[in-house]
Amino acid sequence: KELTFLAQGDNGKVYSINGEDLLFKITTEPEEKAVADVIVGRSTEFNAFIPVYYTDQSTSMYIMNKANPLNSSELQELTNFYKNYKDFARQNGPDVTIFDYLNTEQTRNYSTILINFLRALEQQVRKTNIGDLDQTLDFKPDNVMKWNGNLVLIDW
Repeated sequence: KELTFLAQGDNGKVYSINGEDLLFKITTEPEEKAVADVIVGRSTEFNAFIPVYYTDQSTSMYIMNKANPLNSSELQELTNFYKNYKDFARQNGPDVTIFDYLNTEQTRNYSTILINFLRALEQQVRKTNIGDLDQTLDFKPDNVMKWNGNLVLIDW
């Protein structure tokens, strides 16, 4: 298959697989690959993550679904949540996670859709059994998109 460069982040590159609704990702982050190895083929169990269809055990690559961008109101709400989480973390120390903030009174006014996504993500991060993934999770607005109408984390 032909690959077309799509995007690059701090720890990897993403390519679209021409003619398919799939992306090919190469990562330099071992923990990111470890998560992909756990969730591969388990999209109903790990539905807060973009589905991963294939991981290569000998390299740091995997194949995942393409996701769609959030609409402007969803992105604004997520951006506000993230900003407020960062403020919370500055006040409460470096070991605070996104999930610590989620469990505060301050999150009461966010949409049910966002809160349900974050609660599912929290449970599924725990279910991976990967060390301190809750501490190192790359949660930020750029890494949340929609797949099949649901919020999913596309980079972790």
